[in-house]
Amino acid sequence: MRRTDPRLQIITETIERLIPGATPAFLSVDVTETLPGPGERRNSWTGTPAGLAERVFTALFGRPQTGEQQSPLARAEDAKRARDLGAEIAALQQGHTDLMSAPWYPARPGDLVHVHYEQSSLAAAFGETYLVSAGADGFLSMQLLCHTLPDGEDRHGMVGCYAVDDDPNPLMEIWFEVGPHRLTIIRDGRVVHDGAARSSRSVAAAGPSTTALTLAAAMCDAEDYLERGEPELALARLQSDKPLLPCGTPGPMPEHADCARPRGHRPPCSPDADYVEPPHECPALPEQLHAVLTVDSKATHVHLAGLYADRDHAVDHASGYAAYREDHTDRYVKPAPGLPGEAMLELPLANELQAVGVQLAVVVPLPVLPDPRAEDEYAAEGMATALDSDDYADDYRDLDE
Repeated sequence: MRRTDPRLQIITETIERLIPGATPAFLSVDVTETLPGPGERRNSWTGTPAGLAERVFTALFGRPQTGEQQSPLARAEDAKRARDLGAEIAALQQGHTDLMSAPWYPARPGDLVHVHYEQSSLAAAFGETYLVSAGADGFLSMQLLCHTLPDGEDRHGMVGCYAVDDDPNPLMEIWFEVGPHRLTIIRDGRVVHDGAARSSRSVAAAGPSTTALTLAAAMCDAEDYLERGEPELALARLQSDKPLLPCGTPGPMPEHADCARPRGHRPPCSPDADYVEPPHECPALPEQLHAVLTVDSKATHVHLAGLYADRDHAVDHASGYAAYREDHTDRYVKPAPGLPGEAMLELPLANELQAVGVQLAVVVPLPVLPDPRAEDEYAAEGMATALDSDDYADDYRDLDE
């Protein structure tokens, strides 16, 4: 079967042009290795430019695709037959991402959708044209305008099978089952999606979809969305090989800009791409924590029973032990000498309170100390920006005079 990937054709033509004006049918490629040492020892490989191009292509992108393009559903079914669950899911996710990230998406009333069917055992080659219009319940409908299948040949009910009423995404079914490469979408008299033309260009232009740079950019964007408290956008970005397109919803008034937030954001719309409602705030640690500690009757084990931001919650927990009393905290929990911010627990004598079970239960207040590494970084930054005598050269020169 003929190799159809345009990238393979580009590599082949590049090799053939190494000799300007040469006839491709008469070209061959010789690769020779000459080994050092006495006597002439040589290893060689001889092949055609097409053979070398296919080896280079396979090393870069994997085996070249053969035959025609498939719809997302057809690719998923092939993976299912091969019992490759990962490839099946990837095919469906990629089809969904390609539709959602298309610059013309979503569909609008007035769009014309033309689909081309190749000849098959069910029918001869024909085409259909659908009109997207507003539905009665706030969604979109897609109605069949015309088709080119001769009368009497629609024995399997194929004509008009993708017409829908009041659907939030009327293109989803036809996109997945027929495939984007067989669709042509016209908006305002202009072609906004030419599947037949894009199918031959996109493979050559896109390259592998999971390059290191593409993955790094996706991870950076996803991290930004997570920091802003928008995990749904982070997931959408990781599933896409390109940045999320802006929402584009028109502003409430003619003088207002369109919504610049990423498509799929939570309400409301905003011309500020980084707007978040409510503003995201990272959780902060409290100034003080309260630890519930228990000591067994033999004073051999200390149990850390819990950590609470609220002292009353810690007291409620500690009150469940018979050995807990409010004055025990004042009696046994003391500041560590010479260690500001730290506490010391003085263990009572064995069996001082009871012979078995928990001998002591206390609530230990612990202040949350600053990160020492952050303090070191702050000090280093201050040293780097501090002024020295060179910054006051003119002043020192005046003193010398």
